[in-house]
Amino acid sequence: MRDDEFLRNKVPMTKSEVRAISIDKLDLANKATFLDIGAGTGSVSIQAAHDYPNLAVTAIEMNPDGIAIIKENIAKFELTNVELIDGLAPTDIPDRCYDAIFVGGSGAHLAEIIDFASDHLPAGGTIGLNFILFENAMQVEKLLEQAGFKEIEMVEVGVLRWHQLGKGHFFKPNNPTIIVSATK
Repeated sequence: MRDDEFLRNKVPMTKSEVRAISIDKLDLANKATFLDIGAGTGSVSIQAAHDYPNLAVTAIEMNPDGIAIIKENIAKFELTNVELIDGLAPTDIPDRCYDAIFVGGSGAHLAEIIDFASDHLPAGGTIGLNFILFENAMQVEKLLEQAGFKEIEMVEVGVLRWHQLGKGHFFKPNNPTIIVSATK
């Protein structure tokens, strides 16, 4: 989905190219349940729910501005397969199993979120996490390894967008994003 299809506010959004890779790493095609932790604007949840209409999506976000824009986008795209939770992860996440978990924001609770994921993903379940800080990606790699996750992969994605400047054009960079994925 293109970024301009989403309603926006001041909450940062996972850009389309990063979103596409992140969703691909989660391997959602044969999954029934998906949890988006730190959903932000909900762009990952919204696209997953839109692209996989049989997928039950649970999104949790603690920022009121994020909750507001997620609600607006759920209505805009007429999605009936998204459950939105206004709360803090992992304490306010429903205690049930999920086939895939995405972490867009951890609110300084990364270790607890990885413990939750380890306890709530079945064998073969997938987890994906996005970071802009190198230190957080290094921390999660160790946490995933300690929790017994396999096939831990880390890629950095840098997207540059073409813009006009006077009579010419240039590529304006977005912040690089580190995408971490693993299998339970």
